[in-house]
Amino acid sequence: MHKRVIAAVVMLMFAMVAFAGPAAAEEAKKPKFKQFHSIVDYAYVAQYAKMPKTDDAMIVDSRPYKPKYVDGYIPTAVSIPASQFDKMVDKLPKNKDAQLIFYCGGLACGLSHKSAFKAEKLGYTNVHVYAAGFPDFKKWAPYYSIGLENLQARIAEGGKYMLIDARPYQKFLAGSIPSAIGIPDSAFDKKLGMLPMDVVNTTLIYYCGGYKCALSHKSALRAKKYGYRKVVVAEAGYPGWKKMFGGAETAVKAGEAEGAVDTAWFLETIKSNPDAITLIDVRDPAEYAAGHFPSAINMPVDVIEKDGKSIPTDKPIVFSCATGARAGEAYYMYMDMFPDAKNVYYLEATNDFGSDNTYMVKPNK
Repeated sequence: MHKRVIAAVVMLMFAMVAFAGPAAAEEAKKPKFKQFHSIVDYAYVAQYAKMPKTDDAMIVDSRPYKPKYVDGYIPTAVSIPASQFDKMVDKLPKNKDAQLIFYCGGLACGLSHKSAFKAEKLGYTNVHVYAAGFPDFKKWAPYYSIGLENLQARIAEGGKYMLIDARPYQKFLAGSIPSAIGIPDSAFDKKLGMLPMDVVNTTLIYYCGGYKCALSHKSALRAKKYGYRKVVVAEAGYPGWKKMFGGAETAVKAGEAEGAVDTAWFLETIKSNPDAITLIDVRDPAEYAAGHFPSAINMPVDVIEKDGKSIPTDKPIVFSCATGARAGEAYYMYMDMFPDAKNVYYLEATNDFGSDNTYMVKPNK
């Protein structure tokens, strides 16, 4: 009888351990930090991780800037490390109703949750956390972005990559990042043969005219459709490279470039007499819809060759875009079509537009 009792107790103990095992394992998997109350997934984030960048949402990378952010981040995301949040809070939108999406290194990472709670405490009313973070984004997204420090390291190390300047060819000739080749986004299909045959192992790295330039993002998506597995974008582009590492210009300075309109004259004209010029915004319709010069007509650079003949010629023509890249391309396209045309210009400047068609113009140097 005594032996039976002992056996029963032993069996009960084994049963309790077996029952507790899975529960304990599940408990161990749970994060050891306080999770934010609003969690979003890849599909939700992807609608904002694209160009043109929307004004109503900011994606924030809460990981350390080096090496995590520079080695890969969600397109359009800004770096505000959780450890530096209080010092860098001025990078957040002034509008407290703006949407904030924080992310970090995955489900076991608490940095994004920590930052989200801080943002909410500051009064932001539309805060979310992409808990699965960058590892999940890389798994599903067609491409991701890298910092220029990462690009510099790749250039120094060599390896299987191709660096591609997606700006108009004249811009590429005027100055480019070392080792780059020029394949303008508008000529992507025509220049497809310049891309490497190995679509599996070769990394394609695209760049263009900086954070407001959509050309590199568009080319990256096109490359992905052609089967390239490894595609990234260096969002800071050539302006960022020049600022960080320097760059040699091989053509006239931007402000003196052929066809570049005098910026001061342009600003005064669109302010006091906008009807005196025909202003053509050559960005994509979505970019134009998000904000543009009040008097501008939208004609994307991709259709200039087809529709350029419809542009009135009874007054000066000025092409504009976000960074001057596509505007310059449109100018050269138009002049190739109509070599005798007079009073045709483009705006060599970086432009910020508000949703109410307010604008800020900064001449490119």
